[in-house]
Amino acid sequence: MNIMNSADKDLQENPPEEKSKLGVIVHSFFIIPFLIAVFCVLIFAGVRILTKEPHTVYDYIEDIKVGSLSKRWQAAFELSKILVNKEKVPREEAFVREMIAAFEHAKHDDARIRQYLGLAMGRSEIKAFVRPIEDSLSTESEENLPSLIYALGLLKSRDTATSIHDFINHPDTRIRLLSVMALGNIQNPESVPFLQKALNDTEVNVRWDAAIALAKFGDDSGYSVLRNLLDRDYLAQFPEVDSYEANEAIVVAIEASILLNHPQLNETIYQLSENDENIRVRRVALKAVKMSTDKASTQTQNSL
Repeated sequence: MNIMNSADKDLQENPPEEKSKLGVIVHSFFIIPFLIAVFCVLIFAGVRILTKEPHTVYDYIEDIKVGSLSKRWQAAFELSKILVNKEKVPREEAFVREMIAAFEHAKHDDARIRQYLGLAMGRSEIKAFVRPIEDSLSTESEENLPSLIYALGLLKSRDTATSIHDFINHPDTRIRLLSVMALGNIQNPESVPFLQKALNDTEVNVRWDAAIALAKFGDDSGYSVLRNLLDRDYLAQFPEVDSYEANEAIVVAIEASILLNHPQLNETIYQLSENDENIRVRRVALKAVKMSTDKASTQTQNSL
């Protein structure tokens, strides 16, 4: 009885016609405009995405100059990625000037900016960047040194080797490691004694890379280190070296060892080409064996 009375009362207070009119008003003045607004926003966003031009190298340099802190270091990071592609490296003098100016201006900025800028300059392979990077080494923060030394290694200017030699004795392991790698890339014969000294470094990674760098000079001082790098049982002694890293280490050691044409190393590489568990290692070893065989055959023919 109470339910029926309540329903009758509701119908009297809110007749169906009035409810219908209220629904039309809400639908017309709120829901439809809202849906239209959402639709317009979606169209605008779609057009914006389709017509927006990608950031250019110069846009990123501008962001480094005037952007917020997060925008500045992210722009430098993007530049370091873009300039890996040599086709995207501008060849105008304006680009060189702008990059050097940004590098100098970042001296007292967030360390990441200068690190990524140095890396971008190195990856560009533009020789005009050698001098500003090399000149900065003597006053550079320890935090930035690894990136800048690595960049000089990418630029491969022989004159810069002498500036890197002193870092072979640096207390920071990463700086010593990057210095060894850079000297291996730069290929200045004056670096050989420094790399030979690095064969006795307290850090095993430095010793490994010193042997690989020396092999690029045709120097077999690191023979025993390379022999170890070709041995899976030896690499298994280092828990931090997983299977992927072990495979990569062996591949790099094969490519370095073949430059020496050392009989024992050649035999080890041959065994790897036949028996190693990893197909990529076998393939690289087989290619090295073929190179060695072809070289020996050519030398024999030339001597006849």
